[in-house]
Amino acid sequence: MKLYYAPQTRAIRPLIMLEELAVPYEIVLIDFKGGEHKSVEYRKIHPHGQLPALQDGTLTMFESAAICAYLADKFPDKRMAPALGTIERGMYYQWMFYSMAALEGFALDRERMKDCFLVLDRVLSGREYLVGDKMTAADVMIGSGVVWLDARHHLLDDFPSLDTYAKRMIARPSFQRAFTPPSQTAQT
Repeated sequence: MKLYYAPQTRAIRPLIMLEELAVPYEIVLIDFKGGEHKSVEYRKIHPHGQLPALQDGTLTMFESAAICAYLADKFPDKRMAPALGTIERGMYYQWMFYSMAALEGFALDRERMKDCFLVLDRVLSGREYLVGDKMTAADVMIGSGVVWLDARHHLLDDFPSLDTYAKRMIARPSFQRAFTPPSQTAQT
């Protein structure tokens, strides 16, 4: 598996996911500042010239939430997604989509971001994870989003449950490794 990656992009989400899964992968570091993502070659991988992209055999895909969901389903023994047909799976889908539609969708609007943080703070009150008693790909999506957004908006002090959750996520080895820029040939 190859993950096309650049620091400080949405590619951090599938990188966290790959680290959580502890499966072999290769990072292809894209020089975002140098414009490599706009090259003809890279646009064959991601037609919009954005990150991330994942190649797994003959499959090439993009969109961080889709990649994380795919990886969770590809490795069901790792239990990064609840069982199909369960209430937990429904909630998992909700938070996967919420991460993109609301949390990231309102990233530039501080007041709407507060609303998102309030929703998440209430859901996480007395809980370690969004769905059930184990981390899922939804936590990768929401957790990375909250950490990224708080670095820009500095809102977590007003949301104690969400703040505790964000600290728990960032303390995980997968988040630590993902937030440390990898070398061009990094593999696990």
